[in-house]
Amino acid sequence: MRYKKKVAVSSVALAVAMTTVSAHAQQVQQSLDDVQVTANRLPQSQADVLASTTIIDRAEIERSQAGSLVELLQGRAGIELARNGSRGNTTSLFMRGTNSDHTLVLVDGLRIASPTDGSINWEFLPVAAIQRIEIVRGPRAAAYGADAIGGVINILTRTADQDGQHATLDLRVGEDSSQQQSGWFSSVQGDTRLSALIDHQKSDGYSARDNSTDDDGFEQATGQLSLNHAFADKADLDVSLLRSTTDYDYDDCGFPYSEDCRGKGEQFLAQAALTSHLTRSWDMVLSAGQARESRENRITGDDQGKTATRRNDFGIAHRFRLDNGSAGLGVDYRQEELTDGDDGYARDSRENYGLYANWQGDYGRHSLSAGGRYDDDQLFGDATTGNVGYAYQLTERQQVGATYGTAFKAPSFLELYGPFGANPDLDAEASETTELFWRLRAESWHIGLTAFETHIDDLISFSGPNFTPINIDDARIRGVELSTGWEHGGFDISASLTHQDPEDRSTGERLQRRARTFGRIDADYAFSEWGVGATLRSAADRRDVDVVSFGDTTTAGYGVVDLRSAWQVTPEIQLSAKLENAFDRDYQLVDGYNTQDRYLEGGVKLSF
Repeated sequence: MRYKKKVAVSSVALAVAMTTVSAHAQQVQQSLDDVQVTANRLPQSQADVLASTTIIDRAEIERSQAGSLVELLQGRAGIELARNGSRGNTTSLFMRGTNSDHTLVLVDGLRIASPTDGSINWEFLPVAAIQRIEIVRGPRAAAYGADAIGGVINILTRTADQDGQHATLDLRVGEDSSQQQSGWFSSVQGDTRLSALIDHQKSDGYSARDNSTDDDGFEQATGQLSLNHAFADKADLDVSLLRSTTDYDYDDCGFPYSEDCRGKGEQFLAQAALTSHLTRSWDMVLSAGQARESRENRITGDDQGKTATRRNDFGIAHRFRLDNGSAGLGVDYRQEELTDGDDGYARDSRENYGLYANWQGDYGRHSLSAGGRYDDDQLFGDATTGNVGYAYQLTERQQVGATYGTAFKAPSFLELYGPFGANPDLDAEASETTELFWRLRAESWHIGLTAFETHIDDLISFSGPNFTPINIDDARIRGVELSTGWEHGGFDISASLTHQDPEDRSTGERLQRRARTFGRIDADYAFSEWGVGATLRSAADRRDVDVVSFGDTTTAGYGVVDLRSAWQVTPEIQLSAKLENAFDRDYQLVDGYNTQDRYLEGGVKLSF
């Protein structure tokens, strides 16, 4: 499709100063822990959202002692991750069996996928910087536009949430010469909230490949700053900055293959948002954000080039609290460009204009939702997406419902104009998803069951002449997700199980690196000043590519247990320890690449 600038979209976008909604601005300060904003870009109770969702809050993050986002997300309902070796190496996330670039990942509402190829540096954001993670499964293109076929993961960074001034210092050491130092400061004075974080991590790691003689190390440094000010009951201003650098080793790069491979990355996020409370039931949000990323690689010390990108987001949104629900209306503008390493690219920038509207209403036992969006992309053309949902309240605590939604994946710079064979005539990948769900929420426990089917057309494959990308493949993914949780008397238990059939319709084969069945159980118990817990992550076998012959192979299933404990020695001092892969299970996520063996780590947290 050829690009035609739509005058109506352009004039509306420019008229509102081209500002986009950010997740921080969307967050109305509420006391309920289960309020989430990601599904429809509206503050809603998790129970009211007609979608399959998961919330991981700060308390759960700290209790888990997870060292990375990969550890936090692996095995959650609908989510699988595969990594080629130790931290920093190529990592792919498959949500509901869709491709790794079919999940939209946001940090404070800003997209973080590379515009060049759609990949994500999953290691750039340390767990110490995360306040909350909101996971929404299923298509969300009606709210966000491109890339939200499998779902959306919105990572919200930490902000000050306690009156007065507070500080913490976390120090951790572990095997493989691992170490982490993290300092956190927060201040709440009247209507102003300020917070700052500094985090540093380093590890010698382990060898990504059995045939390699060197360990693949990892180092990361992060700084974060957040400011919020409330202008009485008239408006709220949010400003946040985050910068992270990573340095890591990996194996099997170049040709002929080398084991002396090193990658470096830098990511910078900045945004400001102003929420005006126009009336008791009407808010207007103006905001602007920028995401910058650079990646470079060296082989045996030789520079292999650098790629740098920049993305600017602007928009305006109106949020309405209705007698029977809520609604939102907005427009956004996104501009992406390659700022370095663009040699060989026929084009190095693109623009996207979007108009969207979302609504949800409750009428007695009936709940309805609807949303629609129009996108106009400079490179591949326009797209219209939407979703509808209905739920019926069987009892006070029990609900059944159904949803339907469409979504699309925009072709990347690499696919459209890259230097190694490209196709500027590519269409967007398009999907249709239908869901049926049942959920029950009691006082101390909940359970939910969701059945889904997704059809994806015009999948992009590098199977054209000279490996040129073309629209050829189709996929059908059917599955069932079960999730449950229970909190009582110091116990906190959550579990999820996913069974799916991700099929490549052109071959009849299962899509690569996706298990038919996988799941996770987290169990914690707190008593007096002590806390203990365990996590079980398990997956069945996966179809893969043999790392030596490049033929078909199968990667065996696995089950891994992690143990943890914490002791609150005094109100100011906490000691903790964890034992990952406690039974020293030898397993792989990607054929030919190692995973962490038994690993012991301990730490002390000082609060001031």
